[in-house]
Amino acid sequence: MRALHAGWLVSLAEAARNHLGAVLSPPRRVLYDRTFLGAADAAATAGELAVLLLLAGRGFGKTRTGAEMVRARVAVCTARRLALVAPTAADVRNVTVEGESGILAISPPWDRPR
Repeated sequence: MRALHAGWLVSLAEAARNHLGAVLSPPRRVLYDRTFLGAADAAATAGELAVLLLLAGRGFGKTRTGAEMVRARVAVCTARRLALVAPTAADVRNVTVEGESGILAISPPWDRPR
């Protein structure tokens, strides 16, 4: 079966895009699918990694990648214990959980953690 990607969707005729958009349930679900969007971190979140080290500069997407990995593992019930690591507990809360690329921001409304 062929994977559905955003680039392929854009290449369709407008009528076909509209039909596909009408049958997706709900259409906004694709906005939270990193594989569909062709994100570089989608492969890392899908795999079975024990440790992932991202040694990169500002703006690379380290927080987003970590948040996506946590969300993916929780979704398939492979996350028994997770460690959110930052210099302080406030940094974990303000950046990793509540930040613009944090777990709460990237979670779809129908599956938001409490």
